[in-house]
Parts: sequence; structure tokens; C-alpha cells
Amino acid sequence: LADDPVSEYFQSHHMEYPADVAGVVLMGVRYAGIDRDELLEPGARDFVGEGIFFIKTYFEKADIPSLIPGVSAVIVKRPVLYRDESGEIGLMVTVEGFGSGNPEGKTGLQVTWAGKERRFWKVENFAYFNRSDFYAWKFGGWVYE
Repeated sequence: LADDPVSEYFQSHHMEYPADVAGVVLMGVRYAGIDRDELLEPGARDFVGEGIFFIKTYFEKADIPSLIPGVSAVIVKRPVLYRDESGEIGLMVTVEGFGSGNPEGKTGLQVTWAGKERRFWKVENFAYFNRSDFYAWKFGGWVYE
């Protein structure tokens, strides 16, 4: 444990390792480009609830290092229900990725050193999810590639 500062950090803060999705909750959803009336329509709550469930499951089952190079764990939080330029509605979440060792060449994202003695680093990105042609939620991509 002592030689994995990321795992140590997650455990000391009572977070699930390697993917803490406790911040992805229906009651915490923010809205961008969505009218309040739309949220009262039949099925709206179920639509968002299914998306939240999909996102949590996606990160819990994911091979985290393959999602963000150099990262061994993630904190997923701050879901936003949004409407894009084409009118499609989706969900976006903030993803903080944590890694240790030299981040150079591992990630193209802005690195912030963290922890005691700067033993690990973190990056931030935003993952978005939308519905497929079959109305199933799917991973849509990253804001920063």
C-alpha cells in the first residue's frame, strides 16, 4: 500500500478505488440548456436516472488505465444534463484522474501535483454520454482528447 500513493489517498479519504462514483447522483444533477418544464415531462426523471446508473456502472466496470493513460484511479462527479448544438440531450460528468510516477508522455492533460510530498498527480477531464439510436445510454467521448 505504501508504494501506491493513489490507492493510499483513496483509502484514507474513504473513497472506492479505483473508481469513486459517489458524486454521480440523481439529486445532484445540474442543467445546461434544458428548460425546467422539460424536467416535469413524463419519463424525464427515468431518462436521467437511467443515465446516472449507466455512468456509475461504466466507470465501476472500466479498466481505468485504458480510459485515461497514466491514471490508476478516478473520481467521477458533478453530473450535468445538457442539450448540445444539434438538440440532442446527454449527461456530462467531471472525471478527476489520479496517477503516480512521472506523468510526462502519459497524458496530454494539465497535470496538478497532489498529496503529501507531491507523491501523486491528478488531471481533470469531462466525459459525456448520450443515447444511441436504440435509446440505450452510451459513452460519447471526452471533452479533451
